[in-house]
Amino acid sequence: MRINDVTGAWLIRQLQQLSGQQSITFNQLSRAVTPFNQDVSSSAIAEKLRAQIGGYQRSMYEVHNAVGMLATAEAGLGSISSVLNRLRELAVQASNSTLTGTERTALQREYSQLLQQINSTSQNLTYNNIRILAGEVKNFNVQTGPNEGQKLSINIPSINVETLGLSSTNISSVENAQRALEAVETASESVSRTRSYIGATTNRLLSAASELSSTMFNLTSSVSRLADTDFARSSIEFFKIQLLRQSSMLSMIHSNLSRQTVLRLLQ
Repeated sequence: MRINDVTGAWLIRQLQQLSGQQSITFNQLSRAVTPFNQDVSSSAIAEKLRAQIGGYQRSMYEVHNAVGMLATAEAGLGSISSVLNRLRELAVQASNSTLTGTERTALQREYSQLLQQINSTSQNLTYNNIRILAGEVKNFNVQTGPNEGQKLSINIPSINVETLGLSSTNISSVENAQRALEAVETASESVSRTRSYIGATTNRLLSAASELSSTMFNLTSSVSRLADTDFARSSIEFFKIQLLRQSSMLSMIHSNLSRQTVLRLLQ
């Protein structure tokens, strides 16, 4: 079959080039929406990395969940510390021999109510239905990474009037108020140690979360380099080439190329 003009021959070459470009762009788009592509090795590596990313994501969730639990525990202990500070003030005030019986009774009433408040906080403070200050956080394992052995065990002691050594204290007399002062001081030190432990454990978890985040970022970048394509850019390029092909086809028709030549190019 013979082409009658130079324009038609140029259009054929142009159409062949556009066809090749469109084929390449289409393959890029296919690779962007599916994990399977012609580079089997890269696909296998990408799939393994995706599985690892899933493990890191789950570990990140567990770590932040534990941080939330510890933050709740810290808030509860902060409340108990405030109560202990008030108990100390009442005990100091009750150590004054000049108090009247009515005044001492009023102080004792508030003292007893504050002790009940400590127990109420211990029993009612929960995180995900776990009473975190009632001794239910024992050997609480947190997975800090996707691999075996990457875990952190958390233990929070039971914090209540009895474990703090305050159950038998009162300020009904000067002598009792003095003993209560000593007991409150010991209880405050115990709560302070627990808060320090929670703070240190929280820092360890936040450090683990930072490492997990950094590793996830690097793995995701690797997967992107191995398997992903800029879908939006490739889509625009694909349709641009498609429009150019259509334009070239119309130009060929208007250049009086034979119908058989056009059909052969379409094939």
